[in-house]
Parts: sequence; C-alpha cells; structure tokens
Amino acid sequence: MKRRKRYKGLLWGFLCSIWGFVCLFPIWVLFSGTFSRDSDNLTQVVFPTSFSNGVKKISEAISTIEIGRAALDTMVYTIFTVIGILIISSLAAYEFAFFRFPLKKLLFGLVMVSMMLPQVLYIIPLYRLVFGMGMADTLLGVSLPLMVAPLAVFIMMQFIEDLPLSFIESAKIDGAGHFRIYGQIVFPLMRNGLLTTTVLMFMKIWGQYLWPSLVTATNIKPISVTIANILSPNYWVDSRVKIASMLLAMLPPLLIYVVFQRYVIEGVTTSGVKG
Repeated sequence: MKRRKRYKGLLWGFLCSIWGFVCLFPIWVLFSGTFSRDSDNLTQVVFPTSFSNGVKKISEAISTIEIGRAALDTMVYTIFTVIGILIISSLAAYEFAFFRFPLKKLLFGLVMVSMMLPQVLYIIPLYRLVFGMGMADTLLGVSLPLMVAPLAVFIMMQFIEDLPLSFIESAKIDGAGHFRIYGQIVFPLMRNGLLTTTVLMFMKIWGQYLWPSLVTATNIKPISVTIANILSPNYWVDSRVKIASMLLAMLPPLLIYVVFQRYVIEGVTTSGVKG
C-alpha cells in the first residue's frame, strides 16, 4: 500500500512538472529572446546570452513603441474598472444573499445566464450607446461597460453566503441602516472574495482587446491594442523589441497572480464546490 501511494505521488509529481513546464515555456521563450544577442537566431535561442542587449531592447520598446504609456493607460483604467466591479458586485451579492424582493430568483438567474453571452452579441449596441453619450476614447467609456461582471457577482455570492445572518439581524436591532451594515460589517468580512475577484478581474481586463480597440483612439492607448499593432506586417520594428514589449506587457498580471495566487485558488475552489 505504501509503495502504491509512493508511485501515485511520483506520477502526480511528474504530470504536474510537465504541466508547469508547458505553462512556463512561453514566458521563458520571451525572456530568452529578449536577453539574447542580435546575431542569435530567435528560433534557436534556449538560454539568455546577453543581458545588456536585453536591457537595450526594453529601453527601445519603452521609447519607440511607447509601451510605457500604454501600460500606464491600461493600468489606470484597469484599476478604475476593478474598483467599480468590487463595489457593484459586492452590493449585488449582498442584496441577493440577505434580502427578499420580487423576482429575486429570476433576476439572479438572468445574471448567471448573462455569463454565457459572448461579448460580440452586444458589442455594437454598447458601442453606439457609449459613442452617443460622448464617452468614446475616455476613461469612463472604457471602464463603465466592463464594470458589469456577472462572474464577480457569482464569486462574491459564494463568500457572502458563509456570513452568519445573525450579524445582519443584530446590526438591525442596534439601529444600523442598510448601507451601514454593508459598509461596516459585510464588506470587511468578504476579504477573501474581494481578493479573488480583484485578481481574476485584473487579469481579464488587462488582456481585453475587442472593447478597448473599438472605443479608444488617441487619448487612451490600451496595451493589448499596442501589442497587436506592432505584430501587424505593416508595422516594422526589430523582432527583439517586439518580444521585449510582450514581456513587459505580461509582467503586471503575472506579478499580481503570483502574489495573490493562494486567494485565487481558494476562491475558485470554494466557488466550484458550492456551485
């Protein structure tokens, strides 16, 4: 029995190692391609060969392609959108979890069904609405439509349902109002759910391409659109500068996930078990 468990553990370890290699290999390719000599063949580079040349290519990416400005613009509207998602989704989850109102189940069902609708189905009327309101190529124009996140509501629901109803009832007896209960009791106790939602939504919005490409022009430069433009055959730039740009674009969501991965795994696991 012990030998069987050991073999099983070795097998799982081997499979996890392969999976980890597959996931990390593209990142390593970008890193090795950036920090290599100009004379090296990009298709044959396995290990970094010139860190000084890599720093030079990163500097060129920041100055020539304006990847720094694109990253800053994307960071601003991503953070703004995530804050809006946390407020809207936590309020919606609070209402659905603790209060009874007409058509509650129907409305919650519609929220869940909306997760299955692809963005292309409503992208044109959404664009016409934003353009008609004069918010095209603005921070609000990019962020507001992305603040509607049914997945975030679902994740919040899994965490908020664990909170004892007695907390709410005691607060009502003490005279606390609707939003005071939410702000001083419910919201602070949803820490894990808020962190999970923050990481998942940050990664999703950072990589958004379709909506930012439609609603932005010159005032805001999304990093996904910038990367797509330099990969176009009509845009010539050194291949290593392109790779350096992709490496820089990948760093913020990667760092966010590495720091908060424990909360993401716990949140997804909790959601999956309850769902």
